[in-house]
Amino acid sequence: MKHYSWLRSKHTSPFFKFVRCIVYWGFRVLYKHKIYGLSHFYPGPALIAANHTSFLDPPIVSVSAPQEVHFLARKTLFNNKIFGSLIRKLNSHPVSGKAEDVTVFKTIVALLKEKKKVIIFPEGKRSLDGKIGEIKPGIALLLARTEAAIIPAYIHGTYEIWGRKRAFPKLFGKTAIVFGSPIFYNPAEGIDRKQAQRDVTHKLEQALHNLKDWYEAGAKGSPP
Repeated sequence: MKHYSWLRSKHTSPFFKFVRCIVYWGFRVLYKHKIYGLSHFYPGPALIAANHTSFLDPPIVSVSAPQEVHFLARKTLFNNKIFGSLIRKLNSHPVSGKAEDVTVFKTIVALLKEKKKVIIFPEGKRSLDGKIGEIKPGIALLLARTEAAIIPAYIHGTYEIWGRKRAFPKLFGKTAIVFGSPIFYNPAEGIDRKQAQRDVTHKLEQALHNLKDWYEAGAKGSPP
């Protein structure tokens, strides 16, 4: 799949395309942003599950994906009518509470059943040290309720540019994203549901580490 595939979509608004182009080229100029693993990008409904170290992570994933993506945002961000209208047009969906809350779960399931891509950060919060943290349980349950896949995505460089310990982002740096092979929920016969969900969670955690290792080893060949 080509990175510019989203430009051909008749369902994507001109406003979304315009903003995405501006942000993408901003990352290219300031941070020399690179994208790997587009051949792995699953065309159907999917959760794009990425490591999380910075406020820059959501836009990095959005402008790197070859298809239009959606993401969740705190409900309070929509209190301002102008700003709320803006981020709605950029495929943001208001939610309240934590990621494990029922309302958040239902919002994600509804988007997946509409055949959409949804960005999630399965660690639950931004990393304090830039390392990949523990994957929270529950992501496999989303797959069990839908016919979606998980697309692992390793993000490099955003922690150094705008980690939790920095008040403002650096103006220059180097970022990259690596998309990995999709993960599906296909429980084997004889394995109970909870074990099958744990297996998916483990596969995702291992995939993120493998993508990180592949990139740091020189990003040669096709990512795992």
